Parts: sequence; C-alpha cells; structure tokens
Amino acid sequence: MGIDEYLESKRTKIESSIYSEIPKEPEYIYQMLREFIGRGGKRIRPILVLATAEASSGRQEDALHYALAIELFHNFSLIHDDVEDSSTLRRGAPTLNSEYGIPTAVNAGDAMYQVMWETLLKGNDSPQRLVPALKIMMKSFSSVLDGQGTELYWQRSGNFGVSEEEYFQMAQGKTGALLGLACRLGAYSARAPEEVQLGLAQFGETLGIAFQIKDDILNLTTPNSEYSKEVGEDIRSGKRTLIMIKLLSSFEGAEKEKLLSVLRGEKSSPEDISWAISLAQERGAIDYASRVSERFLLDAKKHLNCLGEDEQKTLWSLAEFAVRKKG
Repeated sequence: MGIDEYLESKRTKIESSIYSEIPKEPEYIYQMLREFIGRGGKRIRPILVLATAEASSGRQEDALHYALAIELFHNFSLIHDDVEDSSTLRRGAPTLNSEYGIPTAVNAGDAMYQVMWETLLKGNDSPQRLVPALKIMMKSFSSVLDGQGTELYWQRSGNFGVSEEEYFQMAQGKTGALLGLACRLGAYSARAPEEVQLGLAQFGETLGIAFQIKDDILNLTTPNSEYSKEVGEDIRSGKRTLIMIKLLSSFEGAEKEKLLSVLRGEKSSPEDISWAISLAQERGAIDYASRVSERFLLDAKKHLNCLGEDEQKTLWSLAEFAVRKKG
C-alpha cells in the first residue's frame, strides 16, 4: 500500500469515528465544532497514533480513542490559538473568532476540550491502564501550553533577541510535544516496552520541530490560491520564526529597523508584508530554514531504530509526507 492510500484509509477511519464523539445538542454550540472538524486537515497526529500502534504489534482498535482524543485536543488548541493570534483564516474558512466573536470561539474551544476527555473515558482501558496514560498526556499537554505561552511572552515583551536554540525549545513544546505524545500513545496502547515508547516519543518530538519550521516556511512561500491560512500572517503577527531570527541576524542599520517595525505591527500594509517576505528570500533565510528542517527530519529518523526495519518504513513515509510535502 502506497503512502497516499495508507493516509486515506486512516483518515477515513478517524473521520468516520470523530463526529460521533461530538454531541448533537445544543446545536448552537456543537454544530460549529462539527463544522470546524469538517474543514479537514492533515490528521497527521491521530494517524501517527494508529501507525505507531501497528508498528509496535498492536491493534488499531485499541489505539483509536487515543487518536481521536489527540485530534480533538489539537483542534481545541487551534481554536484558542486563532483567538490569541487574532487570525482571520483557518483551513480556508473564517476563524471562529472572526465569524462568531471571541467569547463564542473561546467557549467552542472549551467545548472541544471537554469532548476530548469524554472520548478518552469511553475507551476500553482499565483504570490501571488509563491513569498512567492520562499522566503521560497531561505532561505533554503542559509542554504544548508552555510552548504557546513562551511565544506569546516574546510578543508581549517585545523581545526580538530570541536565539535559534530558544526557538527550537519553543517549537519542541508547541508542536513537538503533541506529535511525540501521538507516537508514544500508539506504542503504549500496544503495550510496547518503555524503551520503544520513549524512542517513538523522541521521534515524534524531533519530527515536530521539523514540521513547525516547514509550517513557518509555507506561511511565506505558498501561493494565496493554495494556502488555507493568511499568507504572511506570521510576519503580520510578529512571530519569532526561525526565518525571522536568521534574517534579523544577517544585517544592521535602517533596513533592519524597517523589518522590526513591520514585525512590531508599526508597518503592516500588504506591501510591507511582501517586502519582508522578499527580503527573507533574497537573504537566504528561507533556504536556511529549509535546510534546518531537513536536518531535524533526518535526526528524527534515527529514533526509529527502536523498531525493526520493516516497522520503521511506514513511520518514515509519514514523516516525509509531513515535512517534505509541498503544502
């Protein structure tokens, strides 16, 4: 089975199950959750849960409730992230905050979070199996929130002196922690040895850094007609991406001050955003980020050595799909 066929089969399984987890009433609360989930997405996180379960000689059925819970948590975090970033587009449609207002969007995110916990408790795990899993999940969820909180602090404090290492640490929490959790829970559901669980968690966390860097690149390089978010939104909102960190370190003077004024929101016209993107391309910052993303991807592959060669193949194909895809 090719990777595209594999992905489609797993998405079908996830999407046929996830809607049944969302209550139907009150419709004015839960319909927007179904609509938000229905916008699609790569589903890479729940697919990794199922894939690592199978790679660890487990059953998809035993991992499914963990896969659904992780996808629900991911969507909860997206809704709140859009509020925090004042985003206007998500997956090609207006964000909930721009369509319904901030209070309703926050409540929708909270509702998604509640559905996640209900989904977990519907699983077949005994308390002896579920409680350790919940502890693992809470640790990773804390890392996700810490990563997002760090990024928000940089924006709030006006700190543009962020180092590459600090960015990697933020990305490992914000994005890597949930991918690492997905991989570990798949192995956990298969009752794999702890060294396999931890190895797969490291695979996912490292993959997450590569994934975040690639997402930052796509935000600046994907044509408007092909992108489901606002092109250049990271610049408009002053994100400290690896691209901007590299670019800011490459020059001084009036040009740097102009770039900082764009990142601070003092200059935020479409022409200003386009100028900053062009500068990142001309100075090689985007190419640099691409090389670093590839380096983390290859580092992630090393952590698959906790599995046999045959068991590694699908997971590596998923990793390549996640990071090397066009968009």
